[in-house]
This record gives sequence, C-alpha cells and structure tokens, in this order.
Amino acid sequence: MGRPIGSANREKPFNDALRIALRSRPLALRRVADQLLDKAEQGNLAYIHELIDRLDGKAVQVVDRQDVPIHELSDAALYRIAAGGGLSPDTMLLIPPAKVRSDDPG
Repeated sequence: MGRPIGSANREKPFNDALRIALRSRPLALRRVADQLLDKAEQGNLAYIHELIDRLDGKAVQVVDRQDVPIHELSDAALYRIAAGGGLSPDTMLLIPPAKVRSDDPG
C-alpha cells in the first residue's frame, strides 16, 4: 500500500539511495532491464505484467454504479469502494480495456 492520501512525507530515501548506487554502477540498471525482458520473453506472466505496467502504466480501475453518476458519490462512499468493502449489490467495479497507443493520427 502506498503513502496515505495527503501525507506530507514527500521524501523518498530509498529512491535517493538507489539513484546514488546507480550512478556508481551505470550498467547495473541495463542488466536488470535485460533480465526483465528475458523473463518476459520466456512467458513468465509476472514479468510480462511488470513490463506492460512500466511501458503503458497500470490499468485504471473504474467505479461504475448504474444508479448514481460517479461525480455524485460521496468521498466516504468512494473510499469504502476503493478499500474493497461495503459494496452494495448494484455497485460494480470495472477495469476498462487498455488504451492502445498509436503514432498514426488516423
């Protein structure tokens, strides 16, 4: 689970330490990326998902209630749905299909 919403802690000490380490070993990141590609190419779904998430971003989760437009839901209802609890039978969580990127404007 990530940082709580509204958290004032913006420091990322592990990120800073990792960047320092990578400066002293610039080829290490390339080797890690190569290993990720190798595992994905072998058909390992966890590595394929990681690769897709890194390239296209994680899929967005959409909350769709047939009876109430999303902008009319209260913050409390949205937090309850996001936490995975308190779903009523008429509440559906939908994951939209991935957007396909294309360099072709038409």
